[in-house]
Amino acid sequence: MKTVYKVKIEKVTPEAEDAKSYIFVPVDFEQGLFDYMPGQFFMLEAEINRPETLTYDPATKQVIGSGKTVRVTEKKAYSIVSSPTEEGYIELLIKHENGVFAPYFLEQAHVGDVYRFQQAQGKFMRKFFEIKGGMMACWSSGSGIPSTMSIMRYKLDKGLDTKVAVLDSNKTLKDVIYHERLKMMTGESEDFVSLFTVTREPEENLPTSDPVRVSYASGRFWLNEPNTLKAFVGDEWQSYFNTICGASTFINGKGRDEGGKLVKLGKGIQDHLLEVGITKNQIDVDQFYLQ
Repeated sequence: MKTVYKVKIEKVTPEAEDAKSYIFVPVDFEQGLFDYMPGQFFMLEAEINRPETLTYDPATKQVIGSGKTVRVTEKKAYSIVSSPTEEGYIELLIKHENGVFAPYFLEQAHVGDVYRFQQAQGKFMRKFFEIKGGMMACWSSGSGIPSTMSIMRYKLDKGLDTKVAVLDSNKTLKDVIYHERLKMMTGESEDFVSLFTVTREPEENLPTSDPVRVSYASGRFWLNEPNTLKAFVGDEWQSYFNTICGASTFINGKGRDEGGKLVKLGKGIQDHLLEVGITKNQIDVDQFYLQ
């Protein structure tokens, strides 16, 4: 039986137009709460007020609410932003995502409110630690960045001989979650490099590299060059373990067509990596929603 912890919101920080980070601290019992690894998640349980009926609209790709307002208990898994080395608090990122939980939690959760966590779960990134990998490329889109934040802080605090390449994709620069914190952490170690790419903003709007190991580009990964991984990390690219976190279209190119049917819409990061010779054992994925 999984351990359940009561946690209280200590701090809320807007991270993007539709995303906030939450600092949770244990209310009483905390034994085992910080026994997790980068890449794992907590199941957040909360009572929220929402419309009685929720229906997915394939035309707008949104969940539409109707009927009277009801109070319900919902659970949702969220990857951990903080590192297990940062004992005393847990940080989670919650993005709107047009779902049945996040839009209401973002509106209704405040500092001092008490919620529940189920103990940390998940196997994302576990393979990297099992093979004692030394180089990791963290591919992410949108709110897929938390595990990258966790492994970077873990490496710094533990003094690990680990290289981390951050490859983060968003629509515009203002959509980049944890942008300033990622830049600061990248500057803390020569083992870190970061590339932020935006799909709906021209190159001239982007900042120059600062520090040197932080880069910016306009467009999508793999469309501007035949091998994004090699172009960014250099000749050691074949030795990198690759983690991919984001929506289904980002990972494997699968999404819903206009009729709501699940189809292959194009190539995802996983497809491109396999095509250039990265093996399945060098890839780990965390799909946080079906697009």
